[in-house]
Amino acid sequence: MLNMERWTLLIVREALLRDTTRFADFQNSLGVAPELLATRLDDLVGSGVMHVTPEAHYELTSKGRDLESTIVELSRWSDRWANTRSPQNRRAGDRHAQSRRAEDQGQPWISDRRVDAVRTVDVAWATVRVDEETALLRQTPRPREAATHEVSGTTTNIVTIEISLLGAFALTVGGRSVGPLSIGSQRLLVFLALHDRAVGRAAMAGRMWPDATDERAGISLRSALSRLDGPTREAILAAPAGLSLASSVIVDLRAAKRLAARLVQPHAATRSLDFSSESIAILSSELLPDWYDDWVIAEAEEWRQVRMNALEALATALTEQGRLAEAAAAARAAMKVEPLRESAHATLIRVHLAEGNQSEALRVFERYRLLLITTLGLEPTERLSALVSKLTTR
Repeated sequence: MLNMERWTLLIVREALLRDTTRFADFQNSLGVAPELLATRLDDLVGSGVMHVTPEAHYELTSKGRDLESTIVELSRWSDRWANTRSPQNRRAGDRHAQSRRAEDQGQPWISDRRVDAVRTVDVAWATVRVDEETALLRQTPRPREAATHEVSGTTTNIVTIEISLLGAFALTVGGRSVGPLSIGSQRLLVFLALHDRAVGRAAMAGRMWPDATDERAGISLRSALSRLDGPTREAILAAPAGLSLASSVIVDLRAAKRLAARLVQPHAATRSLDFSSESIAILSSELLPDWYDDWVIAEAEEWRQVRMNALEALATALTEQGRLAEAAAAARAAMKVEPLRESAHATLIRVHLAEGNQSEALRVFERYRLLLITTLGLEPTERLSALVSKLTTR
């Protein structure tokens, strides 16, 4: 549902009475902050009151033009209560009343009348002025742990929103899969899910649409926002600092990074579930393998390095716990991420030696040695060779 607050009405008024269509013209005429203006235009486009033309103009739809009578009635309401205004504003109302009488007599609605109507509506809406920047900041996220909250003595269910980036993109709302989403909407949610902090709209649009002009990139961003449905839009927090996901939104990658940090950092407070087959499966998952945006590829490479270190640390910890089968699985998962990584092979060799499987340890070494020579023309390091040196000495 469209939120008909002050700025939304002022934007519609500008489009109706002044034929304003460009983003910069709306901003210059209204003196509204760019972030707030973009948010309100998104709402108007999403609700079907406006649409964006290929030339980047915001034009009213037939639904939007139906608001013309509402704008005029607001002007007339202001006239009827003119005695509550200052003398200066009463003069503005008097000029508009004269123009309205001209209209009643069949005369055309000339531009001077439009200007007076704009001034009069300004007076009518002055009494409902609010600080929208503050209002946006009041959109505080709900606590992730809470399933319900109380408002005025009633209990309201909180819908859980989850975004999956590991393996493939997926969105669930209230435990149910949502889709199919447009590519633009998917990219929007993924971009925000990859950033822990708010991102400015201009910077976000520039990175997501690097080949487009700044204006076209901004339009693409606003279009992606407008195509999100109601429950999904609740996942996005709009503020003067930019856009971000609400902290109540669950992102599997963020949880996986916290798991990796606990495994790698010395003396970290780990949990029993950290040393499980589920953790191995999580750390074995790639980040959006079928996505080729530069900003996704960079994040995927960072995640690749993080999970290799975490898998090796997990294998070492499981070895120390005597859970050797699981340790071997973690080491093999690390080797699969990067077959040429020596430390992963060394970890598996240590697991086999702990098992007493010397032949398995030697087989891992020889296979890695052959792969390294064939691929890079290199020999294993002395450190790795030392692990099996006693096995090859006759």
